[in-house]
Amino acid sequence: MRKEVQFHYDREADVLYLSVGKPQKAKTIEVGEDFVMRLHPKSGQVVGMTIINFAKHFPQLRMGRSDLPVDGSFNAARLFEQALNVQVQY
Repeated sequence: MRKEVQFHYDREADVLYLSVGKPQKAKTIEVGEDFVMRLHPKSGQVVGMTIINFAKHFPQLRMGRSDLPVDGSFNAARLFEQALNVQVQY
């Protein structure tokens, strides 16, 4: 089943929230400075990620620009196919 990755960027807090499908309750694990992985409490599957101090980690994206979206979604499999020039099986 394909799921889109939804995102929300909180400009004031400089935090990017990513969710696979609809946001849901999850266990969190810090996987690096300012990077928090969100896992389904029963299956352990990744259901999202939170990136704190997003602009510090990704200055090339210049998230402070007012014309960049703060909410949206994308098809992760298609994005990886295009970026890697491969076909993703799902």
